[in-house]
Amino acid sequence: MEDSVLGHLERAAESFARYDEDEALGALLAAWRVCRSPALVKLCEEVERRLAANRLDAEGNEKPSPDGTREVTPRAMASTLVSETRRSSTLEMFYLDQVLRMSPNPQLGPALVSLSGRPEFQVPLNLTKLCLALKHVGPPFDIAPLQALQARLSPDNESAGRLAFIIRMGREWVPPVLGARAEAVLRDVRNALDARGDHERRRASIREQWLPQVYAQLDDDAARLVMADELVALGDPWGEFIVLQCSPAPDEARVDALLAAHRTSWEEPLGLLVMPGTTRFERGFPVAVQLGGSATLQPPWPEPGVAWSTVREIDWGGGLDRDWFMHAHLRGVRRIRRMAFAAAHDLDLHPSVSRLELCECGGHGAHLVAGPGVGWSKTFEKLALLPSLSWLELRDADPVGLRHCASSSLARKLERLDADRQAAWRLTVRPAEQVPIEATLVSEEAVGRFVDVLRAAEGFGTRGLRVRCERRLKPWQMQDLKQATEAYAHVEWV
Repeated sequence: MEDSVLGHLERAAESFARYDEDEALGALLAAWRVCRSPALVKLCEEVERRLAANRLDAEGNEKPSPDGTREVTPRAMASTLVSETRRSSTLEMFYLDQVLRMSPNPQLGPALVSLSGRPEFQVPLNLTKLCLALKHVGPPFDIAPLQALQARLSPDNESAGRLAFIIRMGREWVPPVLGARAEAVLRDVRNALDARGDHERRRASIREQWLPQVYAQLDDDAARLVMADELVALGDPWGEFIVLQCSPAPDEARVDALLAAHRTSWEEPLGLLVMPGTTRFERGFPVAVQLGGSATLQPPWPEPGVAWSTVREIDWGGGLDRDWFMHAHLRGVRRIRRMAFAAAHDLDLHPSVSRLELCECGGHGAHLVAGPGVGWSKTFEKLALLPSLSWLELRDADPVGLRHCASSSLARKLERLDADRQAAWRLTVRPAEQVPIEATLVSEEAVGRFVDVLRAAEGFGTRGLRVRCERRLKPWQMQDLKQATEAYAHVEWV
């Protein structure tokens, strides 16, 4: 037995050293099932509490896994068993069946014993299920509540014998003693656990001290570099990452290596809405994110925490939450990419947004269909109210949409407009330029639509136009284009 326990404990120590604490807990529980030492029980509970805390979000709720499910942990099951909101006998029997399917765990014993005070467990069938669960989990457990239940049973209760067996099993259990070598390894794991907890508390203290200053002075590197230096002294890789990205000539290979190893944990403060692995970091903090988590489609979305304060660009991922984009923590957002035109019609955007990309056909992941039904003019007039909006991009654009945009008050405040139809044409409007409008024909097959684009662009002004053709056109096609540009005072053909 001692060699088996020692092997499990050594595996736990190795796993803990490489920060695989799930594996370490599994090894500790395997050792506990061989030798149920009280010291092992205590250590298992401490490691499990650490893991449970790491799986909580900022509000203290358990974070779902990437597929949206929640893991049924022994801690969660123990809490469920004693929950006051689950007093249904049918549910309790269901959960006891789940306990019988789980590996024995020291957290389950106290929860099972606490059920013995409920009157429904005097019923023979229910009591049998409880006794089976206690036998499955095994000692140590407190026999006093079970003895009290035994005293309340009627003399003819069919399950009284099962309960007497469980009480005897608990009374006769003798705490085992670990061997000297196992005790030494166990002590090493406990010392490592204490040291890691102390290290994490110091790291948390540094972040708690400096992060508010970083978020309050987003354009100043001083606070983040002081924080980074203190984190580096603790061996925290985030400190090194901040220093590297703030350097005028960073070691890009090292930056990439740190991101590969720690991106998941550095994205975590942004919450479940962010598509994992897509966040761009600058000066050590997230600046560009892509929405697309499982919560995106159904409002209300999780509230953006203070970690969103450094985000400058959001790639819209579908779904509608009317209030989310107006949150104070999104005051730094300057650009929103790939938003469906219909979403812009329905959502309120933060006044800080200065650059907006709209997809008239819905954008990636969108289930919305744009068109006249969403109110072209109304949408452009709504966008005109954004005080900072100066650059609009229209993807998969249509001449009809261009005409509505050109005739709106938004057109008169834009410093730049980009519009295109993939593999067909492109249009750029910069009113301050000497030649304000530049139009490019990409495909010969799109000449007819390009003619409509040139005429729609007249609404942005007719002072000057530059036309590029990436394909050689037939004479009659060139004639059509020249007729479409007659309203412009100056036309350049490139």
